[in-house]
Amino acid sequence: FVILLLSSVFILLFIIMSREHVTFSFDTDHGIFGWLNLTSDRLPLELFMVLGCNFVGTMGYVAVLKYFDSVVVSTVMLMEPVCAALFGYWAGLDPLPGPQTWFGDCIVTIGSAIVIYSGAKKTEHIDATKAMRPRSDTVDNWDSSMMKK
Repeated sequence: FVILLLSSVFILLFIIMSREHVTFSFDTDHGIFGWLNLTSDRLPLELFMVLGCNFVGTMGYVAVLKYFDSVVVSTVMLMEPVCAALFGYWAGLDPLPGPQTWFGDCIVTIGSAIVIYSGAKKTEHIDATKAMRPRSDTVDNWDSSMMKK
């Protein structure tokens, strides 16, 4: 909650400082609270954004944590906006991003590369298969008298 609140305040400050036309009203075009207007065309779009994009997308990232290292998943998450901007341009839907976006994309890419490079140098592989026991042995040999010691 705190992160969303702070990001909303920072976005509002940015809009005001960039001298965008904004009002403290419920107007759907330029009102700060315009998103609260209940119109029939917004509910299906909001449900799609919540269920389709946020829920399924986030669950996808959580599900692949079972198969991939967390560094890989976090790098993919960080690189998603960079790739989305390029895909939008290649599909003919959006223009190329501006200089601020390119600068931010470079920072994200360089930061991700540094994390991956530093993590690759510090990784230690340990074979723990000799220390493992069958699960049935650990369950069958449990002794409740050990709890009293």
